[in-house]
Amino acid sequence: MDQTLLLWLGDLLWWLLFWTVAVFLLVAGLYMIVGPALRQGRAERRVAKALRQAGLTSLNNLVLKGRRGGLCQVDHLVRLPTGIVVLETCMRTGRLTGHPRAGVWRQTLGVETYRFGNPLHRLHRAMAAVRGALADAKLDPPLVTGQVLVPGRTQFARGRPDGVSPLSTFLQDLRAAQANGESPAPEIEGVWAALRKAGLVHAPDEGNPWHAPLRRAFRRLMADPRTAAGVIFTGVGALMLALLLLSAGRMS
Repeated sequence: MDQTLLLWLGDLLWWLLFWTVAVFLLVAGLYMIVGPALRQGRAERRVAKALRQAGLTSLNNLVLKGRRGGLCQVDHLVRLPTGIVVLETCMRTGRLTGHPRAGVWRQTLGVETYRFGNPLHRLHRAMAAVRGALADAKLDPPLVTGQVLVPGRTQFARGRPDGVSPLSTFLQDLRAAQANGESPAPEIEGVWAALRKAGLVHAPDEGNPWHAPLRRAFRRLMADPRTAAGVIFTGVGALMLALLLLSAGRMS
């Protein structure tokens, strides 16, 4: 076979391989970003709507600094006259099985079984992030409690663990705690303002810089290891495609 033809075939194979890898990284990265956002986003929007309808003062989808210098996503914060309640969303139905200290829980839907991370561990990290944000603001943290919320029809094979409650039941408890309490003390108002600032959430009277929503969205992506990997995959794939297109343009 002619040497020139062999070189041309070799270059063609490398180009095809490069294109394949670039497209794979781009598609995989977008899936890793969009998939979790759609699945978890629906559940978080449902809880945020329920908190709003219940007349509770809340902050939703905050990203705070984690204990080890990373980022930690906090699904929901509720302000009560006596303190702050951290809520972790786990809108999984069917039958759940898991020990409070286990790293992985199991969801059973008919004959199918799925494994997922222990939501109590995520709740504890979120509570630690809230306390850390207040410590950074040099504020004495008030009473910070937390709860994992699940749908009312969710069943637990070995009994519901402490710290896990059905959404509707716990909302009633929160409404009762707010109705029985007085207006939030000044220190609670200061704590709430500090948490808004730490989560890049601006009060209506403070205005909202144009870049704040972009920063919050980027921090949410980077707080989840799956979506953070998706951002990296997407960036690398897009860069590879740009280089290929630029090289093709020069050759033509």
